[in-house]
Amino acid sequence: MLEQYLAINIYQLLIVFARLSVVFVMMPGVSAAYVPARLRLLVALLVAVLVHPLVRSTLPPQPDTPAALVWLVVSEVLVGAFLGALIQIVMAAIELARQLISSATGLTNALTDDPVTEEQSAIIIGMRNLVAVVMIFITGTHQFMIMAIVDSYNLLVPSAPLFTRDILLVASKLLDQSFYMGIRLAAPFLVFEMVFQVTSGVMARQSPQLNVFFVVLPGKIALGLAILMVSLPTIILVFLHFFDNNLHGLLSPTGTVGPVR
Repeated sequence: MLEQYLAINIYQLLIVFARLSVVFVMMPGVSAAYVPARLRLLVALLVAVLVHPLVRSTLPPQPDTPAALVWLVVSEVLVGAFLGALIQIVMAAIELARQLISSATGLTNALTDDPVTEEQSAIIIGMRNLVAVVMIFITGTHQFMIMAIVDSYNLLVPSAPLFTRDILLVASKLLDQSFYMGIRLAAPFLVFEMVFQVTSGVMARQSPQLNVFFVVLPGKIALGLAILMVSLPTIILVFLHFFDNNLHGLLSPTGTVGPVR
């Protein structure tokens, strides 16, 4: 009797861990290169132990054949990859904004070591990456990610058929929203870039002998950093609101993506 009970619970824990492990490998902050893979899996296992009693009623009975068990684990891994990809698509909004801001401020070639990716990236990109991840954990938004994973068991029930068309529609709609939000976050810098380039072009036409780019580049960097200093708190708050909206909207009973506001 005890052996059967332990076997059932280990099976259920395995199914929960199969979904959570992939999500934690792709979750912002936890997925950083400086976090060892073993630590990510250990955190996923601990969360799976806590989540298991909450989702036990949605788990299917243990399959009779090894092939059915393998397919169930594979399908849960695919669902976890889908959820992790959705979170990364939402994070793509701040990634796009960082690239645009770095280009607009003229600091694209000012490289520094990025501890998140363990690669060299523009100094603006590295700073915004750290600020976004830190604010996600400070404001407790990471708790909503875990809550969304738990709620996913009501929408994407284990062993149920995967709705490929609906999954692709949600992902494409969310990608469109993230691209739009990335443009909105970088809008002040896009306007600054356009005005600065037009002004530099007029100056170049008025003084052909002057190397306008060499003269105006320090001013461009200084003005870009000043705009960044003023707008950074608002950009982070707008992004966190967008992030929180989509975590609540993606796994709602209707499965709709939250609107961009």
